[in-house]
Amino acid sequence: MRIHRIVRPSCAALLGVVFGCLAVIFFSWRGSASRPVIAFIPRTSGTNLTEDMRRGAQAAAQSAGYRLYWNAPTREDDLDRQIEIAETVVHRGARALILGPSNPWGVVTMIDRLTNRKIPIVIVQAEVPISAGSHLTSVTPDQEQFGRLAAERIAQLTGGKGEVAIVGLGHGTPESLLRAQSFMRTIAAYPGIEIVAQTPGSVQIPEAEQSTRELVSKFPDLKAIFALTADATQGAMLVLEALNTPHSVALVGSDRDLFLALDLQEGKLDSLVAADGYQIGYLAVEAALDGIQKHSLPPPEHVGAVLLTRGTVVRAFSH
Repeated sequence: MRIHRIVRPSCAALLGVVFGCLAVIFFSWRGSASRPVIAFIPRTSGTNLTEDMRRGAQAAAQSAGYRLYWNAPTREDDLDRQIEIAETVVHRGARALILGPSNPWGVVTMIDRLTNRKIPIVIVQAEVPISAGSHLTSVTPDQEQFGRLAAERIAQLTGGKGEVAIVGLGHGTPESLLRAQSFMRTIAAYPGIEIVAQTPGSVQIPEAEQSTRELVSKFPDLKAIFALTADATQGAMLVLEALNTPHSVALVGSDRDLFLALDLQEGKLDSLVAADGYQIGYLAVEAALDGIQKHSLPPPEHVGAVLLTRGTVVRAFSH
């Protein structure tokens, strides 16, 4: 598992570079005479969620006679690079933009500028930072459902009693705030459960691991952890695998990212809450097509989350 801390980020970065370079080459090679383009710029490439979104978006674009331009920063928190990629592809003639911002408020100025030019924009991965309108909408996971499913699972695992903690809370991953809020609202129905800590998140797994290690050391009677992101899940899992205590700590994670599906099958965590990335990508392109065809974009849409356990992860989200 120690190798995962090196392999996972390296794989994600490498895949991001490869897909990004291929997308740039392909886009330039086909030129202005090719099929019209819809641009999709996620936070980064190479994760299960983003690759599922890419497949869904590609299927929808091809069926409508459009080409999908796919590119992303190599780091999930590189907002400046994401904005640069998005503005460049729109300048080159992309008809619509699908964007997964790591910091939704950091792209407000760009969104205002592009929607004023009547460029359709569909936000994925995070909620729309400003009011949706005729040229702006979103297709995102149901973050409220993430928190609710995790809370219900932990209540079941703990028998409705004991200390639990939330890890991975961070403004760099705005969905984590919504998931945490929903989790706390749901868990409040179980007075025997006490949320003893909420630790900050990080896109670096070693930092997430260290944060969880300190948490477990401080609360030796901890019964369960809800990890709000894939990185937080990975960091918590590394700690719990090495934990030498008389009782186990149940881990409910978030997002079906890279090794996590395999880890779930191997029983290294109890469960994962995840959304269908393929459906998000497909619906995002369909919404963008409405805007391209001069219709108002549809209202924001949420794609439901599901709880994946060891027995259900293999058949989940198969398209």
